[in-house]
Amino acid sequence: MNASTSPLANPAPALIRIFDHLADAQQARSALLDDGFPAHAVQLDTVDDEAVPVQGKAAWRGMFRLIVAVSDAQEQERAHAIVQACNGCDIEQRTASHAGSRRAGAVTPALAG
Repeated sequence: MNASTSPLANPAPALIRIFDHLADAQQARSALLDDGFPAHAVQLDTVDDEAVPVQGKAAWRGMFRLIVAVSDAQEQERAHAIVQACNGCDIEQRTASHAGSRRAGAVTPALAG
C-alpha cells in the first residue's frame, strides 16, 4: 500500500495510545479488529528511538504505540473504550508523566511562604 492511500498517512482523525507492555498492545489491536475495525486502520509499532514525534507529542523508547484511524466521533469512542480496557495510555498524559519523572532529579525552587 503506498503512503498516499494509507488512512494512517492522511490527516484523518486518529486515536493514539501508548502501552508499556507488548501483550497489552497486541490484545488491544486484536480487540479492535474483532470489533470490526479494518486491519489497515490499526497500526501497532515499537518506539525504538529516545523520542519520536507523534502528532506533536513524543513517545519514548520501549513503549508500544497503537494508532487507530477513525472516521467519526462514534468510532473514536468505540476505539477509546476498547484500548482503555487494555491499559492504553493517552499519549499526552504519558508524555507529561514521562517528562515529569525525567525532571524528578532536578532541584525544584523552594516555595515562597
